[in-house]
Amino acid sequence: MDEHNIKKQLKQVLSPALYAHCAGVSSTAGVLATSLGCDVSKARVAGWLHDCAREWPSAKLLHHAQTNSIEVDAITLRSPVILHAPIGALLAQQWGVTDTDILAAIRTHTLGTPDMTLLAQIIYLADKIEPNRQYPCVDELRQLAKLDFHQALIQTTAHTISFILHKQQAIHPVSLSYWNWLINK
Repeated sequence: MDEHNIKKQLKQVLSPALYAHCAGVSSTAGVLATSLGCDVSKARVAGWLHDCAREWPSAKLLHHAQTNSIEVDAITLRSPVILHAPIGALLAQQWGVTDTDILAAIRTHTLGTPDMTLLAQIIYLADKIEPNRQYPCVDELRQLAKLDFHQALIQTTAHTISFILHKQQAIHPVSLSYWNWLINK
């Protein structure tokens, strides 16, 4: 599926706000990929598709997880929105995306995971710093991404974990594993 058809498909299923977010992630991912020597086309496609299941209701996400043998642990059961990433990868596959790097980037963009590919890391970061995002320190993270990609990943992940802690919510063990991998890398 090419970028034009992806945009057409997403325009039919996403709210205007989420569509704008996906456009921002695609654009940001393209810029990051260019500076890091990663495949720009793959980065843009993964950026467009990363949230294709983000607006699904919890019941639909849980049902789809069950029917597709996607593990639902206790934390995910309390916060089914986490499932939009692996289900988004399945949906992208149903739409004709066969590239395993793109599918892995979609699958891991929410929690992160140790040993992420460069493309997956680009999508993870682009999702957090795209131009439509507004939160304290996002401008600093955008600037850091231009100077030191790895440090931008570390600081963005630290900010995400801090945000979850501030809300007094559970941190998924996969995110903690990702954090430890980043720090030790």
